[in-house]
Amino acid sequence: MELLPTSNAHVDSKDVWTRFLKQKEKIIECYGDYPDLCGLLHKYIKSADHALVLGANNSTVGESLYDVGYHSLVVVDSNENAIKKLVAKNENKRPEMQFASMDFGKMTYDDDSFNAILDRGTVDSLIWQDKSGDIQEKLSGLFQQIHRVLKLAGRFICVSFAQDDVVKPVLEYFSNEGWPVRIHKLPDKEQDDSGDGKKEFRPPVYVFVCTKFKKMPQMTKKILEVCLHDNQPTKRYDTIDAIQSVVQETQQYAMVRYNIQNRNQTEDGISVVLCNSTTNQPRYTLHVVDSISTKRAHQKFAIFIVPEGRETEWLFASDAGRSIVASQAGFQRVLITCLHRDNTYENLDAIKKELSQKVMELAPPGLDRKHKVPFLTIGDDLGYREVRYRGNSDFSGAFVVEDVRSGEGAMLRRLVFLSAKDAVQSEVRLLPEKPKKKGKQGSETETTQVTQIDTSYLACGYQRFQVVGMATIPQFQSLLEKRLDMLIIGLGGGIIPMFIYTHFPKVYLDVVDIDPAIVDVAKNWFGCVEDERMTLHAEDGIKFIAEKAKQDTGHRYHDVIFDIDSKDLSVGMSCPPKVFVEVEFLQMVKDKILHPQGVFQLNLVARDKELKEQVIQDIKSVFPTVLRGSIEDTVNEIIYAFPHASPLSDAQLKESVKKAAVAMQKIAKSSSTPVDPETDLSKVLEGLVIQC
Repeated sequence: MELLPTSNAHVDSKDVWTRFLKQKEKIIECYGDYPDLCGLLHKYIKSADHALVLGANNSTVGESLYDVGYHSLVVVDSNENAIKKLVAKNENKRPEMQFASMDFGKMTYDDDSFNAILDRGTVDSLIWQDKSGDIQEKLSGLFQQIHRVLKLAGRFICVSFAQDDVVKPVLEYFSNEGWPVRIHKLPDKEQDDSGDGKKEFRPPVYVFVCTKFKKMPQMTKKILEVCLHDNQPTKRYDTIDAIQSVVQETQQYAMVRYNIQNRNQTEDGISVVLCNSTTNQPRYTLHVVDSISTKRAHQKFAIFIVPEGRETEWLFASDAGRSIVASQAGFQRVLITCLHRDNTYENLDAIKKELSQKVMELAPPGLDRKHKVPFLTIGDDLGYREVRYRGNSDFSGAFVVEDVRSGEGAMLRRLVFLSAKDAVQSEVRLLPEKPKKKGKQGSETETTQVTQIDTSYLACGYQRFQVVGMATIPQFQSLLEKRLDMLIIGLGGGIIPMFIYTHFPKVYLDVVDIDPAIVDVAKNWFGCVEDERMTLHAEDGIKFIAEKAKQDTGHRYHDVIFDIDSKDLSVGMSCPPKVFVEVEFLQMVKDKILHPQGVFQLNLVARDKELKEQVIQDIKSVFPTVLRGSIEDTVNEIIYAFPHASPLSDAQLKESVKKAAVAMQKIAKSSSTPVDPETDLSKVLEGLVIQC
C-alpha cells in the first residue's frame, strides 16, 4: 500500500528557498531528467507529434526523446549562443531535430503548429529572475503564444516547483480559456548529503498538463485535477484555491521532512499523517518526539506503535505524555505512531512492512538509510477497537461510539467527537454479563453475552468533583434520606447523572442537553435511563432555565451543574459557552432556579487566563461564597458557588466539606451498587481553595 504524507507543522521556508535559488545547476538537476519524466511525457506526447521544447536547458530531455523515436522536435530559446551550441552538438547525431532563437513571447510560428509544448522550469525562471516588474506582461505574452501555436487537443506540459506565484497564473490563464488542467506530482527523490551528515534541500516537482479545448461560453465550470501519485486516482477540484491548498500541503511536508532530517532536536507538536493513496483516508499519525536526556546515545531511532483505541489517552495524546514515552524508550528520536479507525491492521509485521521505508524520511541526521529501525509497542498485540455506532450531530458534527481495551485490559466504551481531534466526550467501563439462554435451534441451546455498563466507574477527575459537590450542600445527608433535586445542563454519555442515579436513590434529576442525537446515544449506548427519578430534556439549556424562571413555581434545585462544551473555537474557553456565565444569567440561576441552601457547580475549562479570571470574578459578584477545585494534569477547574455567605471561617469551611465528602463516600459504598474501589470521593475535596 502506498502512503501519502501530510504534516501539521508550519516551517518558515524563505531562507531555505533563498539558498536553493542561488544554485543554478542544482535547480536544473532537481527538475528531473528524462528517466524521471518519461512516464508522463510518453503518456501525453505521441512519438509522431510535432513538439516544441521551451528553453535550451531542456535540450537534454529533448535529445532523449529524439533518441527513443520523437524526431519532430523543435528547441527554442532567446539565447542565440546557446542555440548555436546545441546545433553544433546535434546536427550530425540528431539531424531531424530543429533549433531556433526567438523571444518566447514573440514566436514566429504559424497558428496551430504544434501538438505539444514542453517546458521544464522556464515559467519558474521567468518569475524568479525577472527584476523589471513587468512579469505579468511577460507571462501573459508567453501564455498567449502557447495558446496560439498549439493545436486543438494539443498539450502544454509545464514542469515546475509549483510555488504560489507560478500555480495561480498558470491555472487562471488556461482554465479561463476553457482548458482542462491536471497537476501530477513526481515521486520524491532521495535528498542528497551535503557532506556534513545533513541533507540538501530538494523541493517536490510537479507537472502541469494543460490540454487545449475550444472555449465554449456554456462551459462555465473549470476542469482542475490533481494526481499526487501514480497509484492514486485523479481527483477533481472546484477552485484554484483548493488546488493550491493541496499543492501547499505536499510542499509543507517536504519542508518539514528536510528540517527533521537536519535537526537532532525537533520542536514539540510536529506530526505527520500518512494516508492511503487510493482512498486518501488517514491510516497512521506519526508524532516526532526527540529525547534530550537519553542514556543510550547509540540508540538513535525507533518507532512506537500505540495500540488501537489508546491514542486518546493522555500518555499518547499530549506532547507531555509522548515525551515521557520517548524518554522511557531510550532512543534519541521516537516516532509515536497512532492507528486510525476504519482501517484494518493485520499484525505488527505487516505494519513494519508498510512503514519501514516511509519512516526513514523522518530519521535523525546521519542515520544510514539501511539502518534497521526497531518497532516498539505495549503487549503482544495491536490493541482492540470496535466501532459500534456512527452518527452526525447538528451541533457537534460526526461522532462514533466505539469499544476499546485499556492498558489494564478493561473494556471501555467511548463517545468520540471526530471534529475535535478525536476528543473523547464520554467514557464508561463495560462489564460482560453471564451468558444467557437465547433459545433452541435443533438440539443445541444458543447463548448470548449482553454488555452491561459499569455505572460505578468515573473515568475523569472532574466527574468526581461534580458528584461530590452534593456534599457541600448544608444538611445534604438528610436530603439524601428524603429528596434532593438536581439540575444538570450537559448530558454527553450520561456518566455523571447515571453514577448519581445509581448510588443515591433519593436524588431526582432533570438533565438537559441541546443535542437530540447525543441524548439518543446516551440512552441507547451508555445505559442512561428515564423514569420518575430522571428526566432527559433535549433542548437548549438557556431556554430551559429561562422558562423555569419565568414559570417561577417555587420549585428549586438543591444542586445545579453546568457541564457544557463550547463549539466556539475562537474563544479561549472550551467549557462552558460564554452565555452561560454572563452575570445576568447567573443572577437568574441564583434567584429563580437554585435552592437558597443549594450549590451551583461549574466545570470551567479556559486556557485564556484573563478570561478565566473574569469568569471567576463574575461568579463571585453573584454568589457570596465560591470554592475552586483544580484537577491534576488537566485545565479543568470545578467551581462551587453558594447563594449564601458562610458563617464559617475558610479553614472551618474546608474542614466541613471534607468531612461531608467522607460521609458521602460511606453512603455511596453502602448502596445496592457499590462504588468502584478506585473512586474515593472522600479525598476529592482536599485541594479546594476558598474565595469569598
